[in-house]
Amino acid sequence: MRLIVALLLNMLLALGLVWWLRREHRRAAPSLRRWLLPALGWRLLLTAIVGSRPSPDANFMVFWSKGLAVDAWAHPASAWVLWQGQQIRSGSGQVLSKYDLSNTLFFIKILGILNFASLGIVFLNALYLSLFCFIGCWLLARTWAQVFPATPPAAAVVALLLWPSVVWWTAGLGKETMLVGCETALVALVLRLLYCPPAATGAKTWLNRLAYLLLSLLLAWLAYRMRFFFALPLLGVLAVLAGLRGATQRGWLGATSSRRQIIALLLVAGVGSGLVIRLFPNETKFYKEQLYEQYTFGSAASVGRPHLDYPGLAPTGPSLLAHAPLAVAQVLTRPWVGESRSLFYIGVGLENLGLLGLLGLAVVAVVRGRPGHLPVVLVLLLMAYFLLTASFIGLSTPNLGTMHRYRAALLPWLLLLLLQNNYAHWLMKKLAERKRGF
Repeated sequence: MRLIVALLLNMLLALGLVWWLRREHRRAAPSLRRWLLPALGWRLLLTAIVGSRPSPDANFMVFWSKGLAVDAWAHPASAWVLWQGQQIRSGSGQVLSKYDLSNTLFFIKILGILNFASLGIVFLNALYLSLFCFIGCWLLARTWAQVFPATPPAAAVVALLLWPSVVWWTAGLGKETMLVGCETALVALVLRLLYCPPAATGAKTWLNRLAYLLLSLLLAWLAYRMRFFFALPLLGVLAVLAGLRGATQRGWLGATSSRRQIIALLLVAGVGSGLVIRLFPNETKFYKEQLYEQYTFGSAASVGRPHLDYPGLAPTGPSLLAHAPLAVAQVLTRPWVGESRSLFYIGVGLENLGLLGLLGLAVVAVVRGRPGHLPVVLVLLLMAYFLLTASFIGLSTPNLGTMHRYRAALLPWLLLLLLQNNYAHWLMKKLAERKRGF
């Protein structure tokens, strides 16, 4: 019975994927359409490599997810109760207990659902999640080209579909795979609703709009349950963007006045930060202490290896703010080239050189008045999101391997900004022409 159900589910998934690919190939602009299958092939290649050698964390989560599926088959009437619990029982009688909001427990439950189709096969679970992430990234790339037609289409392709470390860390059984898929799909939905007319979004009737709303809420909830410190700032950014977009459309900020929008953005940021600190003092204190505890634990576990170090760091607001710029800088630059002979460190160091080169190119473009054609408010909001989340990652995650994995979920948003300027556009065009020349 289980094999029959798994075969039927996989047939439905395969048919659904073929239908989706045909639809997206038809809807995408010609400049983007030609990247659909190559980008999918690139992701599937890395998924095969990553899925063939799952990490200890992946094996751990798959092991416990099998217990959920076994219990659900044995007691289908109580399956819902099993999925809502804080304990998981393995087939050998072992018990795993986690607190209710544990992202690991939640991810195990997602794998338990996927096991109905995969029968607990690690590679198939990795494949399902990787395809989900690809769908989210592709939807955002297509939406980006639709909403901002003056921007270089290659920027979204490189940032979301081709950048090696982003695809690598989101091609296997990891929370980053689910997180990036949810966040990119959510941003795609929000951008369509904010910048496209209802006829172009498909939200023509109240039923369509309700479906959009429910899907957006589901994606936001899933992203929050994966990694709340990524999801909450992004949700704040989208809420502010929606508010400013609505105020601009109503003429309250002027239809084309970027200065008024920036002033409104700064006011919202200042007032919002003050309200959070004043209204949630206990929660703010808790998160500062948790961040410091994660840093001290990670530092102790990384002794003898290259890691991020912040002498004098304390679990106080002034101390964290003082160390935040260094944290962001280290997220972008560590490990340095030559810091270690490990192939991993060498590869990441070369990637960091590329990022710094793109950052320098973007700074020169801005100084010379050629930053690109994105709305200024969107650029500032994405910059704020990157800086806030990068500082959190840098301060709380001294281990370079873990930091790089977390950074992969943040890089698409930075790359989307760095590749918008005229010089980056010219560089990508030259690379594409050289590739066609071969």
